[in-house]
Order: sequence, then C-alpha cells, then structure tokens
Amino acid sequence: MPVKGDKNMSKKGGKAKLKAISKACRLTDRLFAKLICNFKEFRTEQAVARYIRAEIKALACSPSFKPIVGSAEGGSEPHHKPKNTALKKGFCVIDFGLKVNGHCSDLTRTVYIGKPSKQDRKLYLIVLAAQQKPLSKIKHGAKGSELFEISAKTLGKYRKNFVHGLGHGLGKHIHIKPYMKSTSFDVLKEWDIITVEPGIYFKGKFGIRIEDNYLVARHGARRLTKATNKLIVLPLPRSRS
Repeated sequence: MPVKGDKNMSKKGGKAKLKAISKACRLTDRLFAKLICNFKEFRTEQAVARYIRAEIKALACSPSFKPIVGSAEGGSEPHHKPKNTALKKGFCVIDFGLKVNGHCSDLTRTVYIGKPSKQDRKLYLIVLAAQQKPLSKIKHGAKGSELFEISAKTLGKYRKNFVHGLGHGLGKHIHIKPYMKSTSFDVLKEWDIITVEPGIYFKGKFGIRIEDNYLVARHGARRLTKATNKLIVLPLPRSRS
C-alpha cells in the first residue's frame, strides 16, 4: 500500500496548509478545554467520545479520525475503541482531532481520574520529558529515526513500553510522511507539520501518551497545539442514582 504524503510542497502551499492546520489546532485546544470543564458529566468512555464528535459537528468540522478514549486498562491499547463501560480510577488517554479545509489536527492528552500516587506522577513526567527532549533537534534536515532515538533513550527502562513511533506528518490525511520511528529513513523538511507523541503502555493496566503538533522550520520548530501538557487530575465520576 503506497504511503500518503504531501508532494512538491511549495512555500505557498505550505502557508495554506499551515493556516488550515493552525486553525484546526486552535479549535482542538478549545474543544479539549471545554471537554475538561464538562468531564464530571461523563460516566463512560463512549460518553466522552460522543461528546467530542458532537462538539466537532457543532463547529461545522469533521473528525480527523474516530476519537480514542481509553480509561485505565483501555489506555494500554494505543488505538483503543471506546467502550460503554464506566470510567475508572487511573490514567485516561484521550486522542482526537478535527479537519479545517480538509487538513487534520491530532491531539492526545492523558488525564488522571482520582488521586494519582507519586509513582503515577513520576511516570507522567517521564513521558513528558520524552516528548520535550527531541524538540530542540526538530528542524529542516533532521532524521526521523534520530529524533525517535532521542525520545526513546529518555524513557530509560520504560523504552520497552514505547511500542509505536515518535510521530508522523499531518496534512489532508492523518498519517503521512515524515515518520519518526526507529526504522524510518524519512528526513524532515521545512513546512512539514508533524506530531510528537511518545507513549508508554502496560498491558492490561494503563497507558500514558502526550501528543502535540509542530511546524518544522528551517532552524527549529513551532508548537501549534497549546493545550496544557501538565497532568490534569479529575475527580472520580459519581454514579447516578
């Protein structure tokens, strides 16, 4: 199956793509903030996913992909399909995006439902460090495999729990070149828009993933998604009588 990509991206084309994805990212940030404000109303993974889809529709947009909501052990599956089961104490992975003029955004945040332990907070900070560490190396000409290695090395003993690539390109499709993984030969180019999304997963227990979107420039990168990446702690939902 051929890999999708943005061919012969001109400066003009790059600016048009950037304008669309920048707006998509702003709307995604706002939707996430609204989601958190209303989180006490949700009881299941599916309820969270339904809310995301409804809000995207209200914005007269379409989703970049089907929202991922993985509570506790659900989050241990990187592409978990939301279930009609109660949200549980622990980490909850929320991954979604929307399209503006056919161009995609892609945001993941992992929140904590209930009271996190010191170890929970430590694990979250390890993943956050793995996301932040390669950022200074993102620029025109950077190799995707080298960026992956920087991030993976930051995870230390949890490297084995990092089961996917560091990120991918964004455009009219949600997954396009350049890919940042250990086996990639892709090289980043100016005007590329990419995700940076390290994660660690503990089968049958939980997962943690943090994802933002970045514009690749000649000498650096600019963050397009601005939602806080600090750990958000939410109360356990009350059962309805």
